[in-house]
Amino acid sequence: MNHKSNKPFTLIELLVVIAIIAILAAILLPALQSARERGRSASCISQVKQLGVAVQSYSDSSDGWGPVPEATEFTRWPALLYVNKDITDLKTLICPSATAYEYADYVMHAKNVSRAGLLTAAGLTYFNYVHYTLNRYFVAKSDTTELRKMNKASAPSQKILGADCCGSPANPTNYYDLSVTKMRGLSSGFFSTYESSLKYLSPFMPPRHSKGANVVWLDGHVSWEKDAWQRYQVYPNSKKYNWDPLESNPTK
Repeated sequence: MNHKSNKPFTLIELLVVIAIIAILAAILLPALQSARERGRSASCISQVKQLGVAVQSYSDSSDGWGPVPEATEFTRWPALLYVNKDITDLKTLICPSATAYEYADYVMHAKNVSRAGLLTAAGLTYFNYVHYTLNRYFVAKSDTTELRKMNKASAPSQKILGADCCGSPANPTNYYDLSVTKMRGLSSGFFSTYESSLKYLSPFMPPRHSKGANVVWLDGHVSWEKDAWQRYQVYPNSKKYNWDPLESNPTK
């Protein structure tokens, strides 16, 4: 007659099972994290695409000009897009891969403010920490020598309109720095695309999507750019981006 054994697991057997589970977790966790990041990156690509459409919509109704705020308030172009209803969902300004940034969801407070109130000094602050920004040639009214009409640009498929961005608590308008672990949205509001005689810059584009950044070009297409945070003058072998919309032969 057969009797079922009620013998418990030995300590060795239990440790073996735990070790197997740990090994499987070590094998599967990176793949799971990678899959999650691919999902977040796909969502970001969609949002960057929406941003490009919103800016183009604004430009179409503004004689080719981008969302250029009044006076020196060039840091608040997202407010213009939202007030003008070119952007209807504030979550579009929050990158899914940047939810750990400081003040990541700060822009969501803007939905509780009247649209007229958003264009006041207090209302504009809600747009200080968004996770995307634009080429300064389309929004920097404070420097009229650089301001360009979007519909006058040459080679639009090779000119950056906007992209992922970031700043840091120590210097919100600094270039991306690998040594900085705590990031936040970019408070300057645009890519500082020109510095002295250095034409080719790639500032602020953090590698938060598998060592790359999502970029929307002036013709509306979106691409993933590897190591786009690298500044040309520091990394001479990095890809060159020419930001001037009037440049006829941009180098990439």
